Amino acid sequence: MYLLDLDESGSDDSDYFVVGGFAVYEQDAWPLALAASRLSSALPGEARDAEFHASPMRRGGGVWRNVSQVRRRQLIEEIARLLTDGVPTLERSSVLFATAIHRALFPHLSPQERAYEEFFARCNGFLGRLASAGDRHRCIAISDKSHLESRLQRLMPAWRTSGASSGARIGPMQAYAEVPVFVDSEASRLIQLADFVAHWVYRAYEHDDWSVLDILLPAFDQSDGVRHGLVHLTEGYRECDCPACRSRR
Repeated sequence: MYLLDLDESGSDDSDYFVVGGFAVYEQDAWPLALAASRLSSALPGEARDAEFHASPMRRGGGVWRNVSQVRRRQLIEEIARLLTDGVPTLERSSVLFATAIHRALFPHLSPQERAYEEFFARCNGFLGRLASAGDRHRCIAISDKSHLESRLQRLMPAWRTSGASSGARIGPMQAYAEVPVFVDSEASRLIQLADFVAHWVYRAYEHDDWSVLDILLPAFDQSDGVRHGLVHLTEGYRECDCPACRSRR
């Protein structure tokens, strides 16, 4: 069994909306969460027990105002390395996924639903490749609270049985054992790590800040030179030079 932890990034007035996160093998979920918590053990004051919420961590807002920019940047890179390099005791490496959608491309569809649909399809494809090699697993998606909660829980049964509802060429997503489960990120280090992935993918596409996503790139699902785990939904993708589009050429 895999756990697919995910979160979203991007406001209603931004050009991009992102769904991001990672799949972790069930036996590795707790050790990964503990390793993330240990990264904050040397931080000062309230930051020691603070939620790894990527935006205020980057800006120095809230409880992060008493942590120097240098130390915050160090922590950000440590989290990125944790997701990329993993923990020595883990049985399997975590696998990252993200979809960045240019909202203007889908004026007649919900860009949020389209991004989630593509995101879930990518993890389904990863588990399908494992199954083809004789390593069969199901998956449960676990997300931070979202205003799309009830909508996604209604869409998942259809995605599992008949595939995409947006007209995209996405087949049935049979790897999912249940509809998505939604939790409070404050209670879950893994959801906080998913927020970290979503935020830095958003920073790359919305603000051209690739400083952290460049570290994370090796951990995104890839096979035969194609970076399946990172998807950029935009016009002119054949000319786009981002790592996601470039790998598909």
